[in-house]
Amino acid sequence: MEVDSNYEDEEDGHENGEGEENGAEAENDDDDDDDDDDEDGSADEGDYCSSSGRESSAPLRRQPLQRSAAAQPQLEVDSNSEVDDCDAWSHSGGSSSLDSETTSIGSAAFEYEYENGRRYHGFRAGQYALPNDEAEQDRLDMMHHIYSLMLGGKLHLAPLRKPRHILDVGTGTGIWAIDMAELYPEASIIGTDLSPIQPGWVPPNVQFFVDDAESDWTFDGEFDFVHIRGMLGSTEDWPRLIEQVFTALKPGGYIEIFECPTFNIASDDDSYHNKTKLWRFYDLANKASKMAGRPLTMAGDPLEFLTDAGFVDLSDDVVKLPLGTWPVDKKMKELGHWMTLMIQTGFEAYGLGLLTRFLGMSPADAKQLFQDCENEVKSKSVHGYFDM
Repeated sequence: MEVDSNYEDEEDGHENGEGEENGAEAENDDDDDDDDDDEDGSADEGDYCSSSGRESSAPLRRQPLQRSAAAQPQLEVDSNSEVDDCDAWSHSGGSSSLDSETTSIGSAAFEYEYENGRRYHGFRAGQYALPNDEAEQDRLDMMHHIYSLMLGGKLHLAPLRKPRHILDVGTGTGIWAIDMAELYPEASIIGTDLSPIQPGWVPPNVQFFVDDAESDWTFDGEFDFVHIRGMLGSTEDWPRLIEQVFTALKPGGYIEIFECPTFNIASDDDSYHNKTKLWRFYDLANKASKMAGRPLTMAGDPLEFLTDAGFVDLSDDVVKLPLGTWPVDKKMKELGHWMTLMIQTGFEAYGLGLLTRFLGMSPADAKQLFQDCENEVKSKSVHGYFDM
């Protein structure tokens, strides 16, 4: 991507991006009607995550797997070397307005654990290395906004037709499930998570449950759509998880997985190397997560997991998500700004528990590494991106 040296133009681009997102969300309702007439059920080109249909007939068949990552162009670097100032960018809350009748969530598993100034889940304690406190909830909602920007304001890419039952695995704050409930008011939405951190009042067609996605599921052919996002680092056995999703889906149902299979960044110009602070962080975090038994990098090919489970009609599209505001392209720069805001708590969220528990790093040393990484991102010296 080409570098944009005009910072004021970047701000205009951000505001326009927000408008585009809202417009896309508004168009999504119209798209649902169009989907009813779309007989081939194919997702639009440019999809950024895997979506797969469960075959309705008994025999399982495999489809040839094709990836679109090779079509992704290199990102041009912005020649403006000025250190990024995140304070110039506001963070909208991203929460949904709940205009419909609401219902209360049942309370359970509110016994939390506290460590190094952060709060962690108590149910199946230690199984998930990231915190669940307010700072982390804000980060999760910010990531929901980033994902929405990546998908052009859409909540999903699977060609759903009037879904009745939807499951959100690892729902986090519940923001995706709540937005889906408003998009599909006739559908019943269930969100599961180890932490009961969802809002106390939700739309009447949403239910949240404290549950472990790696336990045996009791669902059998109940759902039209199962959504998985941000489960790396909390999942020990991905093939088994995907097999359980297959069993839980109705024939013809869809699974959509939105993950970064490799917990690491890449660069097209070798600015990311083993002398950078970011390299050290991702190297240590990956080592620690392997020791924890729930790697942040997926061990294996998710497409193979899907075909082995019986899914067909696979779509796997890859998009670059920049870490920092170094790209020239306005959309990439906007995403990079949000990512720069996210890492203010993101490095600590992913690294503090893992590095101190499994690598014996002191909290002070770990936090210094996180700060060094944040400074490196803001300096725009590393032109890194994630392949999502």
